[in-house]
Amino acid sequence: MDESNNDFVLKEDSVLSELLHANMWWLKELGTALLILVVGLVLIKIIMRFVSRLTEKSPLDLIVTGYLHTCVRTLLYVLLLIIVLGTLGVSVVSLVAVLSAAFAAVALALKDSLSNLASGILIIANKPFEQGDFIESGSLSGVVDEIHLFNCRLHTLDNKYIMVPNNTLLAGAIVNFSTAEQRRVDVTVQIGYETDLPQVKAVLLGLAAEKPEILAEPEPFVGVCGHGDSAIELIFRVWCKNEDYWTVYYYLMEEVLLRFRRENINIPYPQLDVHMSKEV
Repeated sequence: MDESNNDFVLKEDSVLSELLHANMWWLKELGTALLILVVGLVLIKIIMRFVSRLTEKSPLDLIVTGYLHTCVRTLLYVLLLIIVLGTLGVSVVSLVAVLSAAFAAVALALKDSLSNLASGILIIANKPFEQGDFIESGSLSGVVDEIHLFNCRLHTLDNKYIMVPNNTLLAGAIVNFSTAEQRRVDVTVQIGYETDLPQVKAVLLGLAAEKPEILAEPEPFVGVCGHGDSAIELIFRVWCKNEDYWTVYYYLMEEVLLRFRRENINIPYPQLDVHMSKEV
């Protein structure tokens, strides 16, 4: 009986020793993981401060810098998580494979949104237009109200609100009418072949001189640009400030008609002359 009791005690001590050893190993690994976690969090804060200082000196837009901060912070947290789990004995290879598969599934599901996101970063970085610019892209045109990472918001000249995906804007040519300080106004005028051409030029240039919004430099220009079936076509070009474009355009369209009538300048219209011969 004494020998069996001794064997039982020895076995019990051995099991307790193994359990204690295992617990000590787990406590050691857990302590190491917690230490790595704390140090990693401190390092992430230091790195993010350094990134913030770099982006403050960069010419990038605030939206882009905020997005970069989020990406860098997320990447650092993911790396820290992988290191901590690897310290605890979790298979890092399996974890990376699972995360890769998850990211691939999310990217596939959000491919259109990611395309808009990439286009938004390009728009903000390259600045083909800014808030308040009047732009045209394809069949869309309007004044830019807001520029976001996924879309741009415009309002048309008749005050309609348009939300345009960024990849739609970058898919075609973007015409920015607000970049330059001056714009040229082109008006096509038709006169009869019998009209005194120098008189017409003098009348048009006189119209340009009477309007304060029309600039003297570059000089207004009038020239023959075509010979139609029943009319001579003239091109009348003047320059004005960007914000005065439509004021000058509608002024010229109206005043040319009124002044031509006052000066008895013929404005022809398409007509067909029919000659009939009498058969004998």
